Amino acid sequence: MVKYIFLSYNNEGLMSEDEVKNIMKKYGIYDLQKKEYSRFKADKTENRNHKANSTFEYLYILEKK
Repeated sequence: MVKYIFLSYNNEGLMSEDEVKNIMKKYGIYDLQKKEYSRFKADKTENRNHKANSTFEYLYILEKK
């Protein structure tokens, strides 16, 4: 039987942090770890329009009931 479920997601995904939280809390003990990263830029093109200079990675942790 699965005891833990981990979900790695970032702040640019379709679901909000609260949406994921509310779903996971229905099934057990919920926790969240966040880490900020500098945005990866493969080139130095000034014409690129990025939303932000950084992004957040979320590690959602669910300990199942």
